[in-house]
Amino acid sequence: MGLLHRVGRAARASLLGGAAAGVVSCFVGCGGSPARQDFENTFEGDGPDLFVVDDDLVCLGDPRWDLVGRTRIWNALGQQASAVSHGRNRALGEYPIGTVLQLFPEEVSVKRGRGFSQATGDWEFLKLDVQSGETIILERGTTEIGNPGGSCITCHGGANAFDYACFTNGGCGALPPFVDLDVDPDTDDPRCR
Repeated sequence: MGLLHRVGRAARASLLGGAAAGVVSCFVGCGGSPARQDFENTFEGDGPDLFVVDDDLVCLGDPRWDLVGRTRIWNALGQQASAVSHGRNRALGEYPIGTVLQLFPEEVSVKRGRGFSQATGDWEFLKLDVQSGETIILERGTTEIGNPGGSCITCHGGANAFDYACFTNGGCGALPPFVDLDVDPDTDDPRCR
């Protein structure tokens, strides 16, 4: 479902075809929303941490987000200026704990507390359903979370010197040409309508 929302507008019509587009649209929009889940916070450290829940993740047009390139940045622990500066300066090193990065409405990365996951630089990856106009976290985790292109860390791992943030460097592989990187909150994020 997320891949269809990231495919460019022209490519989406081509991929789906006339009659199939209606069937997929109804499948995506008519089937109702999945139920919210009670995920357990698995952080075992004793320092600061950010465990987001569904309602923390809002429309990409919300004023809490700062746009850096095509990526939205929000720091929920009061370190917004530091997180945005880190992204704008393409800085080496780590983002402050509590940083949330989002390019597509259906995927988000959250900088968790120190020691959360050595394999992902303490980033947690989440897959979302936003079709109802609300955020529902479908999956969350580290190395096991992915999309049709593979696991999140497989792509983000090339940017480990930049704290696994692909948009600040050339360390990550390019996304396929049919993926539309220009996300317009008003048309591409149902939470903004």
